Amino acid sequence: MMESVLEEIRRFLPLSVTTVEADSDGICLQGDRWRLRINTSWRVTEGGQITISPSLTRDGSSFYGLEDLVGDEVVDVGIQGVQFRQDLYVVTREGRILEIFSDFPYGEWLLSISDMGDERRIPIFDLEGPVSDVAQ
Repeated sequence: MMESVLEEIRRFLPLSVTTVEADSDGICLQGDRWRLRINTSWRVTEGGQITISPSLTRDGSSFYGLEDLVGDEVVDVGIQGVQFRQDLYVVTREGRILEIFSDFPYGEWLLSISDMGDERRIPIFDLEGPVSDVAQ
């Protein structure tokens, strides 16, 4: 089941990261036709090392260093998780991996993709997680 969802997302790749936002509830990465809102634990790794996370905040920046992702592109997606709870991870062209770790059984992240040229940005694809995949 999740493999077909991943294939659906991959049809829209690559997705350019043009904006990063952070507030007290979480972070948001977005581009011209997509948005990933994360309201739970996350980290960015590169070469197996954690390079960006809330615990590594630089200079008191509320962006946690995520501004480094602006100009990069999401080139692949995958699912990680334990048992029936599954979270998204995204891979960028620069080799960074943004991993999400939900700590509640309801929606803690949302990936929305809209059609090219849709100025209203009405989602044609929404995925909320963690995802329960009991059909394995």
